[in-house]
Amino acid sequence: MQDKLFLTLFTPTYNRADKLHRVYNSIKKQTLLKKDGKYIFEWIVVDDGSTDNTKALVEKWQKESQFPIRYFYQENQGKPSASRKGIEEARGELFLFADSDDEFLPDTFEIFYDVWQGFSDDEKAKCGGIGVLCQDQFGQRVGCDYPVTHQLIPSLKAVFGWRDIGLGETWAVLKTENLKKAFKIPDVAKHLKFIPESFFWSRIVFEIRPYSFFINKVLRIYYRNESGNISDNVRLKYPEGFLFESKWFITRYWKIAWRYPKIYLKHIIKLIYFSWKVRNGAR
Repeated sequence: MQDKLFLTLFTPTYNRADKLHRVYNSIKKQTLLKKDGKYIFEWIVVDDGSTDNTKALVEKWQKESQFPIRYFYQENQGKPSASRKGIEEARGELFLFADSDDEFLPDTFEIFYDVWQGFSDDEKAKCGGIGVLCQDQFGQRVGCDYPVTHQLIPSLKAVFGWRDIGLGETWAVLKTENLKKAFKIPDVAKHLKFIPESFFWSRIVFEIRPYSFFINKVLRIYYRNESGNISDNVRLKYPEGFLFESKWFITRYWKIAWRYPKIYLKHIIKLIYFSWKVRNGAR
């Protein structure tokens, strides 16, 4: 049996062969790739039905690179489906999403590794992720600093309590075990073609209730105004999935209404809106 890896780097992609090299080149520049002669990570690419030369490009990289690259193709189903596939296949203790147009700094793997290995066993058991910051392709910071750093805090507090402080685009390495638990479709929703990814993030925060650790360090380069998103126009195509998400949130997580009323109200509004969409055939 293969030893467990420290990290699964995961990239969902759709017709991004012209940008995917950003992730590949970022990997090659990492200051930490191996420990004791073994690679500490794998790169999983899930191709969500691309019609460009993505497959040929990744296969070329598989041949020329020594680090593990695992490629999976599926018919176009959207980013949540691609994410579930990546999570299902993941062999790393931690899981890092890298969008197909992203770059990240050379010390990314090393910083995440050092922070994680600095935790005690009890801290590792509690921690669901390590959050860092982003800058855009022009070197400008995206958002503000985290208000609390270098201590474990409840993820619920960070996700909802910090929502209005202007954090902007952020990034985090996450515990794979939690993702494998949360990124499953409930039996009552298995007939749906699409469920928004935010549904699964809510399940982690409310049902698993991990803690998070934050550092005010820029590691990700986030490209603004990129087109061709893997989940373009999903609200128009799959209103049933968004309706299910709002129903689930309102009925399962009603206890947050008194503490975070704006968030709960937002889901009530979404419930009304997508109910109307479904009744009217999403016209």
